Amino acid sequence: MFIPRILSNASFSIANIGVQICGDEWTATPEYDALVDTEWKKMLIGAKHPIWDGTYYRVLNVAEMETGAAAGIMQLGIIRYRYIATFPALHAEHSRCHLDPLYHLSTIALIRTLDGHYLFGKRARNGQVDCIGGGVQRDEMVVSCGADIERNLYKEMNEEIGIGNGDVVAILGIGVLLSGTSNVLIVGHVRIGLSKADAASRFDRRTENEMAELVFVPADGLRAFLQSMDDYRNLIPNLLENCV
Repeated sequence: MFIPRILSNASFSIANIGVQICGDEWTATPEYDALVDTEWKKMLIGAKHPIWDGTYYRVLNVAEMETGAAAGIMQLGIIRYRYIATFPALHAEHSRCHLDPLYHLSTIALIRTLDGHYLFGKRARNGQVDCIGGGVQRDEMVVSCGADIERNLYKEMNEEIGIGNGDVVAILGIGVLLSGTSNVLIVGHVRIGLSKADAASRFDRRTENEMAELVFVPADGLRAFLQSMDDYRNLIPNLLENCV
């Protein structure tokens, strides 16, 4: 696994991110592909629902982003989901084969209500409390500019918790993180024009059942709540100063 870290700790407009689409697709060695195929078949046998095997966008210039040399440009290739899904089980083999990090792209949101609460969700499949957001998938949305990446964040909020575009007052990018699986996460701070009670009523409008219920965290307890979480999530408090 990789060590989670901050790639960028600065505020920015997600919609104004420059995007360069490249023809690069993440590929593995035949040896690793055979391992992935075996692990993927195990996942299919144990799955209660069909497992999607489409393509994610993948960030190609992570090193430049981390040093500040990317100049607001994100270079994107693609990667198949099966590599992402099987990585936790195969990370030792991934390292032994000296393969490139996956660097699959996601957007996540810290969502603040009018009355000072932040929205998280409890995942239906395992009960884990998590941020709202998800992967930027080429099969669902063709990305050509930063506005498309921001649109992915709107889409995830609508699908997971029923928050509509018209409920959003403002979105600000507050940083970019790398997770333990090498997931590149654009973190957005979202202010909505809804109270805690209004947001709870929106939850029934969600279009996917990935989240079983909403979890509300008071603003004055947000930092401690995030610090208690795992992986990249406990790095988010380092970005909170950018919310102002």
